[in-house]
Amino acid sequence: MLENLIVFLIDDDIEDQEIFSIMLEDALPEAKCVFAKDGIQALEKLEQPAFSPDVIFIDINMPRMNGMEFLAEMKKRPSLIHIPAVMYSTSDEKAIVQQCKALGASGLIKKHANTDEVKEEIKRIVTTLF
Repeated sequence: MLENLIVFLIDDDIEDQEIFSIMLEDALPEAKCVFAKDGIQALEKLEQPAFSPDVIFIDINMPRMNGMEFLAEMKKRPSLIHIPAVMYSTSDEKAIVQQCKALGASGLIKKHANTDEVKEEIKRIVTTLF
């Protein structure tokens, strides 16, 4: 399953997209990463029949439609409900983690400077899911 894995990252920060892409390539070289800059753009991509990611990583703080709004919207749609969603945020406050899990998130990875730790978390979550 990991061979043709498609990872979808929804994050408005281009730098964070690049860092995530590098970490993903190191952790899971066989995975392909696709990006959206906010929840609205992500829903537009997910409505395309040819696009079906295996897992979605979602930043919480974004313009137009934030990560929690996207997650709630995603989980309302029968065609998307089966896709694991992992929050990827600078915050790991207990209340936020609980809210994300209540909305249907499979987990939360905290963004921080130690990319080796984040890389291992990404690998652990993805290999656990698949």
